[in-house]
Amino acid sequence: MKHLVLNSFGLFLGLKSQRIVIYQNKEIIKEIALKSLKTISINSNGITISSDLIFACSVRGIKIFYQSFNTFSATHTLYEHKGVNVLKQQFSSKDNAKGLILAKELIIGKIKNQRSTILYFSRNQNNEQKNATLISMQKAINTLKSSKIIDTNDIFSIEANAAHKYFEFLKFNSLLPSSFEHRTKRASSEISNQALNYGYAILLNIIYKSIINAGLNPYFGVLHTMRSAKPSLALDIMEEYRSFIVDRNIIKIRSSLKGELNAELKKSNSFKYTKFIK
Repeated sequence: MKHLVLNSFGLFLGLKSQRIVIYQNKEIIKEIALKSLKTISINSNGITISSDLIFACSVRGIKIFYQSFNTFSATHTLYEHKGVNVLKQQFSSKDNAKGLILAKELIIGKIKNQRSTILYFSRNQNNEQKNATLISMQKAINTLKSSKIIDTNDIFSIEANAAHKYFEFLKFNSLLPSSFEHRTKRASSEISNQALNYGYAILLNIIYKSIINAGLNPYFGVLHTMRSAKPSLALDIMEEYRSFIVDRNIIKIRSSLKGELNAELKKSNSFKYTKFIK
């Protein structure tokens, strides 16, 4: 086990020798060796953790994350300052070409994955719209690979155009519900946009934690604008994984239902997110 995820109200986490001991109703339900863990995620209210365990995790560099549906935080310890050289390299990317190169590669990866999603779900189709969409996306990739791109505004312009063609294809080929008209990022009342936004929120959470585990600052990005409380680097990195991790699963869920996504499905167990951590 590398990542411990706790979802049940009323748990207590204590320390016994070099092990985490998990109690429920004063009974031990599990013991886990600290050496086998990298992170602890607390996803519910009413979970108690002892100060001895917090200190032991701090010494070993085990990150403790607290999260709800729409927010998350992490414990930061002196241990993390041992990776100051990693942060130095990250911050210097703003003043050298590495930041722009990484920004390009992230969006190239995103468009490639969008292209792969189209190819996967339309493998039995061969029509003019499909071919035109794929050609357009390949042109976007080729443009990003060229030396003509000199700032992030150009990258975002290419990304936005590719994303528009991608979602247009999903819409007109009925890969998303008939209620889908266009991509709405916030406060959407349309079920497929709600599903996508929910999936992206989960993805952002996972990326954020991975960045912290790597010793990087999740708020110092290379593509998205940087401002207080905006995890720019996490938003940058998740771009590449949106289509491959989230979109495909939303399309598969809808396909497996042989019908439409609806509000009842959102409340059902089949729509809930469950983590399986190895």
